Amino acid sequence: MYFTQYQKKAKEYALYQDKFYPVASLMVESAELADELVKPMLRGDDVEIDKDKLLSEAGDVLWNLAMILEDQDISLGDAAEYNLAKLADRKVRGVIKGNGGNR
Repeated sequence: MYFTQYQKKAKEYALYQDKFYPVASLMVESAELADELVKPMLRGDDVEIDKDKLLSEAGDVLWNLAMILEDQDISLGDAAEYNLAKLADRKVRGVIKGNGGNR
């Protein structure tokens, strides 16, 4: 599925009234996604990551991101292309491992 198709379909489930909803929800869902990976790593658990839980949380993160961008008239596809161009530029300049957003 392409990002533009996903974003259009995902919008059908955007029942919130306040544009702050997906912003706040993205923070919560991102933490839940990270939690699926971080806790076992920090505790040194020798467990297999539950792929279904990971997919579920990643999907929630994706939906919230798509709605934040939709509310700002930005396509998820454009954000992906912009990101790849930014990373390619950093690689060419030898700063892909650097610190800070404006490198």
